[in-house]
Amino acid sequence: MLHQPATLGCVFTLSIDAPAAGAARLRLSGHLDDAAAREVLHAAADFVQCGCSRLVVDLDGLSSWDDTASFAVVGCARLARWLPDGVAVVAAATPGRSLADRAGIPAGPDIPAHDIPAHDIPALTSRP
Repeated sequence: MLHQPATLGCVFTLSIDAPAAGAARLRLSGHLDDAAAREVLHAAADFVQCGCSRLVVDLDGLSSWDDTASFAVVGCARLARWLPDGVAVVAAATPGRSLADRAGIPAGPDIPAHDIPAHDIPALTSRP
């Protein structure tokens, strides 16, 4: 009997590493939904509480995202006020770039990482 391979939906994966001393990088891949967005925010907040000086949020591995999940990027950006070296959002590839745009954080292929000073943190606005 021949079995067809199973196809799983887009699964979310959060990978964490340290690109430099005192820094933490959250690499998001797969589909970002509401539950995954909460996981990202909890991880980011944990790094702030542990004394991390810089947070990098890498959206380039995302394959898709729900509109309601954009709060994760906004929440991570708002953590910049507690991080001496701020927050960088990497969003050079689509759909990560689209998510950054939805969250009000500029991103583009020419400048893949954007530092977000605490005073320039965007507010989440609803869009039609």
